[in-house]
Amino acid sequence: MLHVRRRFAAAVVGLSIISGAAFAQDTKINFQLDWRFEGPAAFFLLPKAKGYFAQEKLDVTVDAGSGSGIAVNRVASGTYQMGFADLAALIEFVGNNPTAPNKPVAVMMVYDTTPAAVFSLKKTGIKSPAD
Repeated sequence: MLHVRRRFAAAVVGLSIISGAAFAQDTKINFQLDWRFEGPAAFFLLPKAKGYFAQEKLDVTVDAGSGSGIAVNRVASGTYQMGFADLAALIEFVGNNPTAPNKPVAVMMVYDTTPAAVFSLKKTGIKSPAD
């Protein structure tokens, strides 16, 4: 967790530097989650609660979300400076909006495998790929 926290903090600091933020005062960052405040959100909420962002002069606000697509759109609109979303939602946004003036880019992978699954209704009788 320490390694991941450092990578995340480095990504946030990198974004601040790229945006030309002055370090004389705290840099304000609005961060949009893909979903509600549940277990996986701890990755973003814990550094704030522990004061790690403040130590780096970052004033980070983490907001609960309502889907990856919405998180991507909010970052693209400029409402949020950063967000967390499924990479497929980001790819879909870029593909569907080739002329968008602001296209979010992936800065850091959090999960190297997706928890996605192929599924069906029980009544279909499909229980395995062979079915």
